[in-house]
Amino acid sequence: MFAWTYLCIRTGGGSGDAEQRLWQVPLALRPRPLADGLAGYQRRQTAGPEGLPAQKRLRGHSVHADGAFAAGLAHARTYAARHGHLATRRDTRVGSFSLGKWVHNQQAHALALPEEKAAALKEVDPWWNIPWSVKWQRSYYRARDHVRRHGPLNAADGFPDTHVLTGEWLYLQCTDYGSLHPEQRRLLADIGITAQVAGSARPRRTSRTAGIDKAVACARVFVAEHGCLALATKNVSYQGFLLGKWLAAQRCLTRRQDEPAHLQVLDAIDVWWNPPWPLAWQRTWHRIRAHAQDRRQGAAEEGWPDGSDGWATWLSVQCTGYRQLHPQQQHLLAEIGITAETAATRPHEIIARLCGTGPGLAHARMYAAAHGHLATPQKACLEGFALGRWLSEQRRQAREQLRSTGGTWPVSTLLAALDPWWNPTWSLEWQRNWSRVRKRSESASAADSSGGTGIEDLETELAGWLRHQCTSYGRLHPGQHRLLTEMGITADMARAAQPPAPRAEPGLLDTALAQARVYAAEYGHIAAPASTVLDGFPLGKWLAWQRRRARQGRLSPTRAEALTMIDPWWNPPWPLQWQQAYHRLRTAATGADGPPVTNLPRGLCRWIRVQQESWEHLHPGQQDLLTALGITPHAAVGERPAPATRSYPASPGLDHAHAYAARHGHLTPDKHTRHDGFPLGRWLCQQRRKARAGALSPTTATVLTSLDPWWNPPWPYTWHRTWQQYRTTINGNETLPRALQHWANAQRSQWSTLHPHQQQLLTHTGITG
Repeated sequence: MFAWTYLCIRTGGGSGDAEQRLWQVPLALRPRPLADGLAGYQRRQTAGPEGLPAQKRLRGHSVHADGAFAAGLAHARTYAARHGHLATRRDTRVGSFSLGKWVHNQQAHALALPEEKAAALKEVDPWWNIPWSVKWQRSYYRARDHVRRHGPLNAADGFPDTHVLTGEWLYLQCTDYGSLHPEQRRLLADIGITAQVAGSARPRRTSRTAGIDKAVACARVFVAEHGCLALATKNVSYQGFLLGKWLAAQRCLTRRQDEPAHLQVLDAIDVWWNPPWPLAWQRTWHRIRAHAQDRRQGAAEEGWPDGSDGWATWLSVQCTGYRQLHPQQQHLLAEIGITAETAATRPHEIIARLCGTGPGLAHARMYAAAHGHLATPQKACLEGFALGRWLSEQRRQAREQLRSTGGTWPVSTLLAALDPWWNPTWSLEWQRNWSRVRKRSESASAADSSGGTGIEDLETELAGWLRHQCTSYGRLHPGQHRLLTEMGITADMARAAQPPAPRAEPGLLDTALAQARVYAAEYGHIAAPASTVLDGFPLGKWLAWQRRRARQGRLSPTRAEALTMIDPWWNPPWPLQWQQAYHRLRTAATGADGPPVTNLPRGLCRWIRVQQESWEHLHPGQQDLLTALGITPHAAVGERPAPATRSYPASPGLDHAHAYAARHGHLTPDKHTRHDGFPLGRWLCQQRRKARAGALSPTTATVLTSLDPWWNPPWPYTWHRTWQQYRTTINGNETLPRALQHWANAQRSQWSTLHPHQQQLLTHTGITG
């Protein structure tokens, strides 16, 4: 209404009464354009003989707005020069300028647009502001461009030369010709669509029957050339027709109860065009059968079809899972010689007969003939074939077959005929080195008439490898022993070839013991850090080496007795860090005024408190050492009184810990465990860290201990989590993984070094020393 009134005032129209009513509009409700118009009208009414006074810039018409319009108009001219119109989309951009939004805003405010701006836009595109939809205008421009490039339209034949969408749009305009705007009819007449032409127009789409006939004919030709329709994958285009996509749509139609008649025609062309099993299975079966027929007829081409490197694996899967196949699949496999009897008793013969010349087995045969083994590297290629990866896949399949069924992978028999050790239980690098040494020794023995082994003339690398085998002969696999025996290396020979045990430097032991006695005389112990150096001698590293040898059972009793005489606890069964902390406490307590455990630093007082709280989890030897210092589970520690504490709300972690313990029976989750979105694993790690530092509140410690007495064990947390996994597996009557079996064997071998409570927990799960 205000825009209309503003235009009336600008033209000077209206009677006196109307003008009087206009002046009665309250000032607060007058928009700026209306107020400026009224001010201009007043100046014209009061102008004298000298003319109108100079007019100031109208309010609401800023220089910025005029500049913005000029910039948009420049981009509009650029777009129109390239495309010939301004029927842009809303998201159209010219460079970084949003031209589509700008044109849409001009169209939305066309009534309030000044005459000079509207004229400028009309000069760029006469149809910039149309009364119909912009989408219709864009479709018209596409049709106009087609006419300019390809000539007049043929409406009577359904616009055959146009794009599908353009042809359908043109036919729609012809059917709705009577309801179009007169200007729309004039535009259509410019491209040849008049009222007479619109009456004779035909639809763009072809009949459904004609399309089906063309697809069926294409499918028949495809089967005649390739043998089956399963080879037409979804992206296959045959003779310009999207046959694969059409077949996928027909397979979807088969899910309905009333199947169209053309589907029965497809059954006649290829009975297995839509099998109840995966199409990949049908494609592989067809390729293997075609290849087998070509081999029988002597028409097999040199080389192998694409994908034939996996035929041996595919056939092995069919033989091992023959009973789970569809009856029709078993019938198809019988056509290539795989029956229930052959799949169970002679699967390797079937594989050798069907794909004995397949690229995988053929290249493996070539490699074994050239090198004498199949221990190929992972990246090994032979004539462009990735033999290393193929053999790695066969080893994985063999392990999976043995783990799941306990049977033998059928391809293993074929590969074992080429190399009995093609899939060893030890590393392939060991097998490759053994093959190189055997080949080198055989060639040297053949050249030497004396019948020697030829091992003396090996290269430096192989000789070093062989010496290592002799040194570690006792830790090798029995199969490795058998292979080494083939080269003449027996247990006696390996023992004789082992270098003598390195003898200590003369006087080194005496020097080390002397330095240890000096250190013990000064500090009262020899629990020295590894970085300790005394008079130029690395005493810390030497003691660490002795402790490592003692744990391995390789320390001589004489040396162990000498060190024990210096310090009975030089190699404690608990962590060395605990022993070092104990010695710091003992030194501080000896030099403190008053009772032994009073007037100590706050850090040592917290350490004492932690030992008192976890007293029952300590080793008896640790308890004896602490008792000698006057520290008992209930002894008071002379620490400065702590400041008054404030009460804090209970942590939400306690509720989650209670729910987790009720469900799993323990509080040893993984660090990344989350319970209902709460990071329970990290929260428990923080609580253990606080408990070790003596900063955990008694309330939290009591609650967590009541949920799981071993939530903060004195031994490594990873050990306790592994024990929980072992216990859960045993209680659930599940098969133990290999990793847990190795862990259990390791606990039995180091039983004497475990904490008494660890031994008690292991005993509950059936593990004893």
